Amino acid sequence: MNSYSRIAFAWSLFLVLTACSGWAQMGVPLNHTDPKLEEVQVRELVAQYCRMDYSGGRLSPAAWGKVQPLVAWPTNPDYSLFMVTSRFDVDNDLGYDHGKYVALVHYRLLGKYDLAEGYSQDARNQIENVRFVVSEVNGEWRISEIDPAYPHPSKMASAQWVSQKLAQATDAMHKTIYQQALEKLQAPKAQPPAE
Repeated sequence: MNSYSRIAFAWSLFLVLTACSGWAQMGVPLNHTDPKLEEVQVRELVAQYCRMDYSGGRLSPAAWGKVQPLVAWPTNPDYSLFMVTSRFDVDNDLGYDHGKYVALVHYRLLGKYDLAEGYSQDARNQIENVRFVVSEVNGEWRISEIDPAYPHPSKMASAQWVSQKLAQATDAMHKTIYQQALEKLQAPKAQPPAE
């Protein structure tokens, strides 16, 4: 092989590798040929987000890194309250409009933690429906909207968060709020009356 052939070969190889790496960085477009497969992917994405949120992923800045790849926004949205939940169910039926899916998630509530006022069980045994919008972002499905957007952690994740806040609290008022919340969150379930 002469020097001209080597240069031409090297140049051709460079162009092919550059084109391949550029194509890889663009992301693989979603396959829109199978709507049922898309619905399964969207439902699983929403369920994965809900599991991470239920485990406290929205309450901890360290855990946000695991939640963030599922959503279209880069930072954990601010919230003034969170709803303590016992379970969630992703609705089987999805809506579809203008290239976006809409999923409803039904949360069974145990209580509400208001960051200014503390924990209350006013919402106990209520069902809250949360609307998730899932859109294509850079060739992948991402949650693009949640309404309402506050966290929905489990009782255990909420108690862990309150315990950490109690350990960090320096003033008496916040210590009292956290202590009362922790007592309510750690209280045993009421047993049904014996027959």
